[in-house]
Amino acid sequence: MAPIPAIPVRLCAKRSGAFAAWAALAVAGPAAAADYPAHAVTLVVGYTAGGAIDQSARLVASELAKRWNQPVVVDNKPGANGVIAATEVAQARPDGYTLLVTATSHNLNKFVNKNLRYDVQKSFAPVALTVEVPNVLVVNAASPYRSVAELVAAIKEGKKKFSYASQGVGGVPHLAGELFKMRTGTDILHVPYKGAAQGMTDLMGGVVDMSFPSPGSVMAYVNQGKLRALAVASPERIAQLKDVPTFAEAGVPDYLISTWHGILAPAGTPADVVRKINADVNAIIAEPGFQQSLLAQGNMAAKPLTPGQFGQKLARELKTYGDIAGKVDLSGS
Repeated sequence: MAPIPAIPVRLCAKRSGAFAAWAALAVAGPAAAADYPAHAVTLVVGYTAGGAIDQSARLVASELAKRWNQPVVVDNKPGANGVIAATEVAQARPDGYTLLVTATSHNLNKFVNKNLRYDVQKSFAPVALTVEVPNVLVVNAASPYRSVAELVAAIKEGKKKFSYASQGVGGVPHLAGELFKMRTGTDILHVPYKGAAQGMTDLMGGVVDMSFPSPGSVMAYVNQGKLRALAVASPERIAQLKDVPTFAEAGVPDYLISTWHGILAPAGTPADVVRKINADVNAIIAEPGFQQSLLAQGNMAAKPLTPGQFGQKLARELKTYGDIAGKVDLSGS
């Protein structure tokens, strides 16, 4: 039997030291999460100060700072529809101290920007959903259509060419219109505008037949009797339009689309740190006072989700956008 070679003492020492360091990290992990955060946390926002995403981020940051007794700094890095901020956070140390506040455009960027230096899924860990505003189907109040079924039947009848307005190619209202066409098997002309205001003006003027905006941008017109809401693209009815059915109730299943705001961390951030942030954010968005502050901004508090549930939502949305992108150019080129 061949003798067993001796292992050099120096190598043993190195291995022993490496194991000791690993063991120390393993023991320190939960303790680090329990002590998190030990210093300032930065929320990197990929949009300009004063906008809807920035406003909701600052509300969350203020409440987290109170809970954590640590500064929570909002750092605006606008540009490229959130890509600049996402690139920075994807490359940040995965310790929970640099987080990304992003929105629906995060997933959409995969299909409109071919030069991303990160993967919208693999480069990030979902943390918490903070805001979710479902899209709503609206028609002119003078329109004869009082339900989705009546509208779809008229479109399929083919006596006239129907059209829908959006605030531009690749935006959520554009996606909502294309998803509606896919789910109902209808053909509707997309009419993109340079902003939401002119599209609503033309809808009220009868130039276009319908639109799929967020509730906040049309509630005044609905309340004034200038527009009629037919359905909301959410799993449940919303308080602002409590008499308006969901698309599922209106006979169009699997039609869910919204504008959301949420928090992502760099991939590799410890799961216990992610869970702690998630729990604290969920406690904040469940508070009635916080919800009222969001409503005053034109936002709506999201239904609290676990990190895993948020990740599932992002995956479903990414698939839906991929299906749409396979049929429609979302880049505007």
